[in-house]
Amino acid sequence: MNGMNGSGAGLVARMHSLMADLSPAEGRVASLLAADPLGGAQLTIEALATAASTSTATVVRTAKRLGFPGYPQLRLALAAQPTAGGSAEPPLAADVEQGDSPATVLAKLAAFEREAITATAELVDPEVIAAVVAAMAGARRIDVYGIGASGLVALDLAQKLQRIGLYCIAHTEHDAGLVSASLLGAGDVAIGISHSGRTPGTVLPLQRAKESGATTVAITGAVGSPLALGSDLALLTSGKELGFRSAAMASRTGQLLLVDSLFVSIAGQTSSARSALQRTYDVISAGNNRRPLEKEDH
Repeated sequence: MNGMNGSGAGLVARMHSLMADLSPAEGRVASLLAADPLGGAQLTIEALATAASTSTATVVRTAKRLGFPGYPQLRLALAAQPTAGGSAEPPLAADVEQGDSPATVLAKLAAFEREAITATAELVDPEVIAAVVAAMAGARRIDVYGIGASGLVALDLAQKLQRIGLYCIAHTEHDAGLVSASLLGAGDVAIGISHSGRTPGTVLPLQRAKESGATTVAITGAVGSPLALGSDLALLTSGKELGFRSAAMASRTGQLLLVDSLFVSIAGQTSSARSALQRTYDVISAGNNRRPLEKEDH
């Protein structure tokens, strides 16, 4: 499963990915720290507990849930966050609000997307993504499950892998996913994509694929979700749902980053994949350059 990167945007992203699995009191502690990491680093454990309306024991538990031995280590990681005098953009860190001009919306969303990309890259365990690439590159067959917006990402991954000669099918409907998963076996790979990690149409097919003997991979924004906990390998994404920016929008950037990373890594490491990519590129280029057929005379 994923390791933790305690520096940079990865720590804040980790807090958001765990939020749904924390107790209400732990969630208040994490929310305070995620909203102001540098300010949180200045708080004693007693001051933080008071601010979060909880106990010092809860603060310690929250630190451990985030992967630290205790609160002192968490404070050090919080203090290492980038300073506001550098590249931080406080005005753009705010939520998109009703009445914002299109230019302001664009600027805010661009800031959110940059944060999501950076945080997702820091959340991913290098050993885990390397294991996923190795499993996919040698797979007999790859199933990808995703519902709604995650289904679009699943289709994107399947299309990319098909371009390099891998047998990959995306399933964006619950029953079709279950049927396909039941036919998998050892040597196959099943990938479930869900920001919440709780979508039945993704969780259940991935569980079935694991029971069938396939290697299972979760791409999710919730480390403690059924999808993540039930998979052999989990890749975490970052994405915050803010106001008009739905969870689907928030998660899509991180998901697409991982999809592209998997595709490029496989293509770069496999000679047959590079050859297939060149052949498909050549045939599409030739088709686009071909003159339109003339209409038959009547």
